Amino acid sequence: MDRRWRWLGRRWWVRWWRLRWLRWRRRVQRRRSRRKILMLDAVERVVSPFLTAADAALGGGYSAVLYGSAARDDYVPGRSDVNLILVVEDLSPAALRALGSAFAGWRKSKLEPPLVITRAEWDRATDSFPVEIADMRTGYEVLRGADPLRQLEVAPTDLRQALEREFRGKLLRLRQGYAASAGDPAALGALAGRSAGTMMVLLRGLLTLLGRAVPKDPLQLAVAGAEALGVDSEPLLLVVRHRGDANWRCPPESFEPYMDVAARAARFLDQLQLGDRS
Repeated sequence: MDRRWRWLGRRWWVRWWRLRWLRWRRRVQRRRSRRKILMLDAVERVVSPFLTAADAALGGGYSAVLYGSAARDDYVPGRSDVNLILVVEDLSPAALRALGSAFAGWRKSKLEPPLVITRAEWDRATDSFPVEIADMRTGYEVLRGADPLRQLEVAPTDLRQALEREFRGKLLRLRQGYAASAGDPAALGALAGRSAGTMMVLLRGLLTLLGRAVPKDPLQLAVAGAEALGVDSEPLLLVVRHRGDANWRCPPESFEPYMDVAARAARFLDQLQLGDRS
């Protein structure tokens, strides 16, 4: 009889935990669905009128690429930008003036305005913007014209040097902010939240450099990046989970290991031999 009660008890606990897991999964899916709807609305509201005006100004023959969080289904309302780049044959002053009405409409959104570059400049940009181009390649959508990223390759040496420089710069800014915050959890939460987007860009670049899969999901990205660096993933996961929370209070003991990830990444890249990228 006791054995049967134990069996029934274990079965009840299994069902209870499974129900909790299913409820959690549904909540996550609902949040992702709401976020995707908000993302699509933001893109439609801002990008479509801009491209309509750009079509009238340029008359076609250009490429428009949506990249970043909006292209990866990772848009965070109120924090993420809608990133767009135009690759154009001619960028004379007259062509830039013609784009003025398109940019005037975008400016009302208070989002970062689109980038504009000539095709000749773009084809030679991989050594100047290796991190940015490598990140674009992990998630983008061509909205006009030919795909300008299809045949563009970033040299591993350029990417390694740029990543080391960016991680060192991020470390300096995190240390600066940590010292200036005087241990205030609200200030540290805001600093960590602002830095999370750049940190994820750099982790995607790191995984690309190492020839590893680059997850689109931010939490999976944090785990994969930490694994590549040989560090605990929890400091990264904590910040990624709260990056859309404007009221998050990050205690110093949680911020410090997050700051250390940037230090460890810079050191890792400094010592990395590209012949052995495992």
